[in-house]
Amino acid sequence: MQPGAKKLEFEFNNSSDTLISSLQYMLGHINENIPANADVEDVLFRGKVIITELLTNAIKHAGKGSTLFNIETDGRYLIIQKTDNGSPLYLVNTHTHSSIDEAENKKLISADPLNLLFAAWESENHIIFSCEESSIDAFLSVEQVMEHFGILIITRSSDEFTYTYNKESQSNIFKVKINF
Repeated sequence: MQPGAKKLEFEFNNSSDTLISSLQYMLGHINENIPANADVEDVLFRGKVIITELLTNAIKHAGKGSTLFNIETDGRYLIIQKTDNGSPLYLVNTHTHSSIDEAENKKLISADPLNLLFAAWESENHIIFSCEESSIDAFLSVEQVMEHFGILIITRSSDEFTYTYNKESQSNIFKVKINF
């Protein structure tokens, strides 16, 4: 953590009953720690979209128990990290598409008329997501788009989005970065 960085650890109980209050609490922390030179409305909007998707993802996929959120801000960026013990992320249809760049192991995992969503494996258990503008010709079936729509939302709303599966702790780590 950088000098002057502010960090919040928050445990979410994976319940829809506390989704709104949890979202408000985390956004409050972010709002209090956005530097004066940042676009506050943009950061809060993107943070709200990302945290909402991560919270609903925890409710749907992380099982009973809780999910840990770490939020860190400093003068350069905002990091939102979600750690849960649900099943490892499975990317549907990643093997049915040809690789775009074999050197990066980058594969198309979803497409709609506006976006192409890619996953690039840095290792067996670490993925970096990226988006590119799409055309109507790249449109996949609705089922394929909906399967990874949450990943698309987070990727488009962030400057960097990664997923890591920690085999030792059997935990999923979703890490999002927004530059100020």
